[in-house]
Amino acid sequence: MAELTLGGKPITRVTEAAKLSRLSMLLWGSAGTGKTTLACTAPGRKLLINFDPDGYQSVRDDENVSVVDLSDARASVTEQFKIESDPFGLSKIIDNFDTIIVDSLTNVAHKTTMQGIAVTKGATIERPSPGAYGVRNALVTQLVKNMLALTNRHKKHIIFIAHEDAPVTNEDGVVMHITLSLGGKLPEQAALDFSEVWCVQDMGAGRDRRIMVRPCRNRKPMKTRMFETSGEPEFSWKYNPDKHEGMTIASWYEKWLETGTKLPIPTGK
Repeated sequence: MAELTLGGKPITRVTEAAKLSRLSMLLWGSAGTGKTTLACTAPGRKLLINFDPDGYQSVRDDENVSVVDLSDARASVTEQFKIESDPFGLSKIIDNFDTIIVDSLTNVAHKTTMQGIAVTKGATIERPSPGAYGVRNALVTQLVKNMLALTNRHKKHIIFIAHEDAPVTNEDGVVMHITLSLGGKLPEQAALDFSEVWCVQDMGAGRDRRIMVRPCRNRKPMKTRMFETSGEPEFSWKYNPDKHEGMTIASWYEKWLETGTKLPIPTGK
């Protein structure tokens, strides 16, 4: 029987398509919670596209991580985000890696704002115009969508990292919610395209780090297709970065593919 196609793509059973699935993930949280370390527990060889000053220092001894440091690049580097088929010319080297990590989307948003100011008449650092913010929104959205499309074509995992914004409060100073530090409507827009959106939080001295996969602790957005969502919205992340031992994204991903079903929330036992 001839292969069925639609739009030039083969039609397959969903059970077969699921076997080819890759991770598309957005990790966010406040500084120092271990977001980069967690991202670098993803499967295989990692390429870290770094926009954070010294952002890769927490994984400097990980031999499975390579880095390209764009933290001091001019804002005009963000024009690369527009290249629909191949941002940064990544396709030329992508087969050397299994997971691509962009750290962080927050500093990407800053660079795109600077680029927006540079190309928008009348915009200044002190008074960015709506036009400059429009450039920011367009460039960040293009980067996310183009990187997702490129890594999907090559069947590579993709992880974006973002920082946590200041709390949104009401008139009485009560915290209403906390979200990603991107600006405008970008937190909600950026999260739409990822299958996994997790928030990482450090519970304080002597306490554990938590991974939240559903909205909780006033934080949003979060979502997951990997873990069951009927129970607890968060769990303790137990990992020793010095020995590279403990809970990893790679181990969860492998078990998810092996079982073909959502995983129970980890207990660490």
